[in-house]
Amino acid sequence: MFVVEVYVTNSSLYTNQLFSYYSDFYVEPFKRVDVIFNNAKNTALTVNCFEIEDLLSFEEEKGFKLNKIIDVYDELPIISKEQFELAKWLSKVTVSPFVSCLNTMLPKALKTSKNIIKPKMEDYLLKIKDDYPFTKRQKEVYDSLTDNMLIRDARLLSSSIIKKFIDEGVIEVKSRECTYSSNNQLINDNFKELTSDQYDVYQKILNTDKIVSLLFGVTGSGKTEVYLHLAREYLKEGKEVLILVPEISLTPQMINRVKERFNDVIFYHSELSDQERYEQYKRVINGEVKIVVGTRSSIFLPFNNLGLIIIDEEHDSSYKQDNTPTYLAKNVAIKRALTFNGKVLLASATPSLDSYTRAIKGEYELLRLNQRINNTPPQIEIVDLTKEVKNKSSYIISRKLKEEIANTLERKKQVIILLNRRGYSPVIKCGDCGTTLMCTDCDMPLNYHKNINLLKCHQCGKTYSIPRYCPKCNSKELLYYGFGTLKVEEELKHLFPNASIDRMDRDNVSKKGAHEKILKRFENKEIDILIGTQMIAKGLDYPDVTLVGILNADAGLAHQDYNAAKTTLDLLMQASGRSGRANEKGNVIIQAFNPDHYVLKAVYNQDFDYFYKIEMNYRSKTMYPPYSHLMEITIMDTNMDHIKNSLDFLEKRVKELPFKSYRPVELPRIKNNYRYRILIANKDMKSLIDEVWKLLDEYLRSRKLAKIKVDIDPLYLE
Repeated sequence: MFVVEVYVTNSSLYTNQLFSYYSDFYVEPFKRVDVIFNNAKNTALTVNCFEIEDLLSFEEEKGFKLNKIIDVYDELPIISKEQFELAKWLSKVTVSPFVSCLNTMLPKALKTSKNIIKPKMEDYLLKIKDDYPFTKRQKEVYDSLTDNMLIRDARLLSSSIIKKFIDEGVIEVKSRECTYSSNNQLINDNFKELTSDQYDVYQKILNTDKIVSLLFGVTGSGKTEVYLHLAREYLKEGKEVLILVPEISLTPQMINRVKERFNDVIFYHSELSDQERYEQYKRVINGEVKIVVGTRSSIFLPFNNLGLIIIDEEHDSSYKQDNTPTYLAKNVAIKRALTFNGKVLLASATPSLDSYTRAIKGEYELLRLNQRINNTPPQIEIVDLTKEVKNKSSYIISRKLKEEIANTLERKKQVIILLNRRGYSPVIKCGDCGTTLMCTDCDMPLNYHKNINLLKCHQCGKTYSIPRYCPKCNSKELLYYGFGTLKVEEELKHLFPNASIDRMDRDNVSKKGAHEKILKRFENKEIDILIGTQMIAKGLDYPDVTLVGILNADAGLAHQDYNAAKTTLDLLMQASGRSGRANEKGNVIIQAFNPDHYVLKAVYNQDFDYFYKIEMNYRSKTMYPPYSHLMEITIMDTNMDHIKNSLDFLEKRVKELPFKSYRPVELPRIKNNYRYRILIANKDMKSLIDEVWKLLDEYLRSRKLAKIKVDIDPLYLE
């Protein structure tokens, strides 16, 4: 008789512990099993299994009865010991349930869920009866068959004969999971020679004794070429390499560059189907591929000998997961590098304040690439929109930007227009009573999407028909304020009717492969002007782009968020870097209402250190990161009474903690959930995490009903 300890599939802190069951046989750790939990069938992950002499004696000693394991689902463990320890660590440092962390790491076909999705299978054959009385044609078909041949391929020879062979037992049909074939020739020989600056950086990364290096390189300085040379070196040593990119839109271009140098590469991101993600995951765990390019979730792939992790655009917010567990990919990368005795390379033209500060202090190896490969930084001009409005000019496309677009098109070059707001008009108000049309499930204004003629909530995705009257006063005077990418597209098509114009934002790249098709057309010069949100602001490298226009450049500075200035700087610096990346000098036109803001000055002068000095001065006075760590506790529930009870309990306990705490703040309602935020700050992360775990344990035992979400070092505060 055996006792099996398991984690039950339930992403709740209430069940974040091991539960015991019994089995007649030994069950290997890290397999999924079916159990009865809370009087219902559920899935669990086995962790420990040990033999006992007598079940009754064991139950008497423990003081509770054990249910029996119903069934074992997996033939082999679904995770390694290293992945299990990683999930445990992630649970600890993000204050999250273990099962949430585990499922974050796994493709859907391996998740511990109530409805397990089976991977795609394929049928193959085994030849059984060589002495069967074949006709001449049957013998020809039989001799053409090979063991392990796919049935679908065999049927191409003759579907009727194959059917008869199966019916007569001449061949046996078996099933296996779909698999990729792999290419063992890893490295091509078409590498570019590094410049002296690139080679110096390359050597320092290889030779440093520090786990983490920060490559602070201006846009267009050739950081990618350094990545590729480093990858080649690690692959020669038999190590695996992971290159993380922040956006799906960047993946095709990075994949193409990597494929030029390395034959066997996989890419891993959210646009893949569940089956594709599972197959790529299996290729990594089976050691069939040594180099991976992917977005945030790639950090959890089951590597066997991970030598180098490169995080491109390391500052980017997409490396932080918003949902539980709220992890930062950089922290997971460092943890895995320590496990595998590997290295992490962080790279950016606008590094995160935390990474840059650590590098300046000497915790990370600091490396710089200060010059573009073509030695021609873009020429930047800031257009003051207050003057444009006074002169009754268009505040969407200024006179200066219109002139530059016309000149660029005349020279047969390409234009990128950035506006970090999708849709047509972001606010619809009643002209009589001033009522703003809001989502019924969220405290958010509705956006008008002219192409589908609907109002849309950008928080929950719910759509609404356009009302004929104001819902409050019945007035017909509904006015549309502001503009998004759709309206910009309409304006540019009116101004430049002969130009080929396309748009790239979340609304028109929702279908699989849509962003890749747009970028391919742009690369082939089938698009003259590409309009988009932040997804086109970084990483893209097209030699014929000589003009970038940035609209409403300082809009993000109006957000009441401690990170607003840094986020705006990142966007503007990265977008500016898309212009003039080949031999011809690039131009950047930035339209803003507050051109004297220190963020705009830093962008104009391409001076990150100027921004860093001013911003860090503000951060030191407020004790915001990187001067301290923040812990955001969000309480949410559809019932306001539950919220109040939980808030009273937590506010009292938080005040007793030896940390700086801020007054609770009411947040906008989302999906009918009322929300409040409690914020705690402390310089030491470990003590902060330990105390919050104790606090939550007390909260859970108090049986308060409101849900809780914890976010360590949130990038944004609403």
